[in-house]
Amino acid sequence: MSVPIGMRLRAAERRAQLLGVARRLFARDGYRGASMESIAEAAGVTKPVLYQHFSSKRALYDALLASELGKLTEELETAFSQAEGNEERLRRGFGAYVDFVDRNEDAFRLLFTEALGLDADFQEQVAEFRRWVAGRVAVIIAAEAGLAVPRARALAAAIVGMAEGAAGWWLDERRPLDAGELADELTGLAWKGFAHFPAGPREFPAGGATGTPQAPSPLESDVPADLP
Repeated sequence: MSVPIGMRLRAAERRAQLLGVARRLFARDGYRGASMESIAEAAGVTKPVLYQHFSSKRALYDALLASELGKLTEELETAFSQAEGNEERLRRGFGAYVDFVDRNEDAFRLLFTEALGLDADFQEQVAEFRRWVAGRVAVIIAAEAGLAVPRARALAAAIVGMAEGAAGWWLDERRPLDAGELADELTGLAWKGFAHFPAGPREFPAGGATGTPQAPSPLESDVPADLP
């Protein structure tokens, strides 16, 4: 959000502008390299104005992480809810994830590179998001492959890591594939890996299993009735 120096904004608009500037500087200079003074200067405000919105650099970074993770979560929720089947749900999920990375490179590096080298509270925010995504994927795996909960969750965690690693590689290599192509490749690899696995009988009983991955409806509307 570009704002002329000295222009007065409403509190919500100013906060959004400050978060946008902070995102860019944190991604460029790192948490330790970016200062409140440099963020205020880049935003065209005084330090007291910046401190009116965020009591410290840590509070600013925390708010930024929450904001970006919230946006990504919302986009994934929307993608999952628009799918009619699990393969389409997986494709839409990868598509939304890669599209977010494509449009928000600074945010991706902030969330999945810079934040992981900071303190435990910042790391936990990212870990909680990863667990949330893995939970969604685990429901798909359980429905399609009939795996017991630990195996479904293990594969789901691997798929989340695969997507994150591929996105980082894609940015580092200056996007050698179109975003849609990358999403298709990730979907194909994941789906072929578990869609018809295992060949034997399903590992959870017809009445359901304790600890089965949870996912609120309607996101997994085509999951069998024995899976909540």
